[in-house]
Amino acid sequence: MKKLRALVVDDELKSREVIKSLIDAFCPEVNVVGTAEDIAGSISAIESLKPDLVFLDISLKEGDSFQILQQLDEIDFNIIFVTAYDEYSIKALKYSGIKCLLKPLDIEELQTAVKEVAQQSTNMNTAYKMVNGILKSGFKKIPVITSSGLQFTSIKDITYIKQTQEGSNIHFKEGQMVKSKRRISEFDDIIVSEQFKRVDSDFMVNLELLDPSESTKKQLVFKNGVRLDIGTYDFSRLFDWLR
Repeated sequence: MKKLRALVVDDELKSREVIKSLIDAFCPEVNVVGTAEDIAGSISAIESLKPDLVFLDISLKEGDSFQILQQLDEIDFNIIFVTAYDEYSIKALKYSGIKCLLKPLDIEELQTAVKEVAQQSTNMNTAYKMVNGILKSGFKKIPVITSSGLQFTSIKDITYIKQTQEGSNIHFKEGQMVKSKRRISEFDDIIVSEQFKRVDSDFMVNLELLDPSESTKKQLVFKNGVRLDIGTYDFSRLFDWLR
């Protein structure tokens, strides 16, 4: 099997050496063909070496590795991000499907990530647009892939999200609905606003769009007149959150 040509990007020499040594020792399907320590050097290495896979440290001394991706015309390689800890970036990356590993690297997690990258095909251009859009909006917008392509929608316009067998239905205050292949649990990571609450395993509700004067403990009524009845579920906790 042809080995994946990999580039390691990290602003610390020790980290580059450790990552490379772990890959050499435990990932036989990968051949590290180069390393880089900054944004300019990374772009130059990507353009000259044309790697199949790039290990990117999120935080660099002069900025972050997202700036590298912003300056490329096309992302035609796979990515595994590496970070000491960056909660919000990790949430956005997880949603997009881009692999992310925490330092210090766990050997089994590294091997699993490399094998998944080698076996799966991810559109990195779309995945990066997801991450960039989520982070730039400060988690105020979420990406949804529809028949028209990738769209970003403001979470303040969502009345509720309902889980379905195929994924989730996202309902908006103007009455429209968008179908997503994402499970509702995946939205937990990128809808970080306190205005949203999971009322059970199948529903996520926007408290700011509820009409508490019309709602009861068995039926929620939204300000746009939409009524949501989940049968036996007790909504009393929602009224506690609204107080």
